[in-house]
Amino acid sequence: MIVYTGSIDDPRELIQFFRRQASQLRALRKVRISREKTVVLDVNRDGIEFPGLAYGSPTLETLLRELGVVFTPQTLHDPGATPDGIKEYHLSARWTWGHERVM
Repeated sequence: MIVYTGSIDDPRELIQFFRRQASQLRALRKVRISREKTVVLDVNRDGIEFPGLAYGSPTLETLLRELGVVFTPQTLHDPGATPDGIKEYHLSARWTWGHERVM
């Protein structure tokens, strides 16, 4: 697990870190948000952890937009929307089936 140790208040720094580290992972599949942290997981359950990046942070919205997650800001920042306070968003595959074929 890769752990982000920079400032969560600087969205540009966080996104640059994510872009550099995401190349070390396989296809990204899931984002898990809790009251303490956010974790981006790939197909092998390896991932990048962002301690302190939780509900109420505008940087969280920036990261989710970078990942292509569709969300409503009002419901995103409500941890009481789920019984355990954890929200998961599935990430779709970037490439369609057969994209590498030449026709």
